[in-house]
Amino acid sequence: MKPTIQLNQCMPKTDQNYQVASMPSRGGRGHGSRRASIRAISDDYFKNEARSMFATEAAFFSVIVMTAAVPLIYTAMAMVHLVRSVAAL
Repeated sequence: MKPTIQLNQCMPKTDQNYQVASMPSRGGRGHGSRRASIRAISDDYFKNEARSMFATEAAFFSVIVMTAAVPLIYTAMAMVHLVRSVAAL
């Protein structure tokens, strides 16, 4: 049963007899089969999958870094040129 709200002049009145339904099959630590912990799952991932993808990800990362570095180098060279031209005035 949901709480009912009755509006009054000052404050709304609520039904205080509301009770949440309990779910006995859900909750904290169950007595059933034990699931793998996060640490075990991550250890398994880093042992098997992460090693095979490391070389591919490192190659893509280096391509992205080089792609981003070229415009930054040209920007730095342009700023040096601008400072030199302004300083000559």
